[in-house]
Amino acid sequence: MVNISLLSLSDGDKRLIFSLLLILVVLIAFIALLGFVLLRIMKLQSRKIDTLIHDVVVYKVITDKKHLVKYGRAKNWALFLKQTVIPLAIILVGLIILLIRNAVTDDWHYPLFSTEVGFGTLFWTWKSSGSFTGNEYDLIRFQKIVLDNTPHLAAEAWASYIVVPCFFVGGIWYVIISSCLLSRTALLYKRSRQVFEKSLDGYRQDEANNQNNSINPIQ
Repeated sequence: MVNISLLSLSDGDKRLIFSLLLILVVLIAFIALLGFVLLRIMKLQSRKIDTLIHDVVVYKVITDKKHLVKYGRAKNWALFLKQTVIPLAIILVGLIILLIRNAVTDDWHYPLFSTEVGFGTLFWTWKSSGSFTGNEYDLIRFQKIVLDNTPHLAAEAWASYIVVPCFFVGGIWYVIISSCLLSRTALLYKRSRQVFEKSLDGYRQDEANNQNNSINPIQ
């Protein structure tokens, strides 16, 4: 049976529950939007393999599946390496700034996401106000959870404000590029089968013989 205390939440508990639900909805929407954008980018990027192999197929420079796949993979990886220059450079900038900061302050255990001296200063965070008593309703009613941090700027966190976005943007960018590489690879194998495929679908030998006879009648 549900404890009657669940129905008597304080205004603070209700606001906290509403905030958590709102954050959850926004997070789900963001993930769905990111997935949709990623699929669109992968679809568009996969078509680039057609551009890479078009001429050698049309002008019959390559006439078999094995060599087409080998050529396409080389072109595909060359494009991938070219596309990774910018995201890897962004990640490298973040890493260099982090190393410089740690070397100057002689602090090699810098917590990047700390709510005091890290990137966590820019977010709302909550924590438990005490030890868990063993009553399962403590968690449900959020009686032991209090606001721990409100968004603010901290001078000590300057490095994290640069490093974390660099790692995040560069990392997401690299993941997208890697996904595009896989998409182009999949389409390459599909094209190699289509271009050099030999199929007997709809083929009838008697019809083929009749057609040949009509083209080359016996004199």
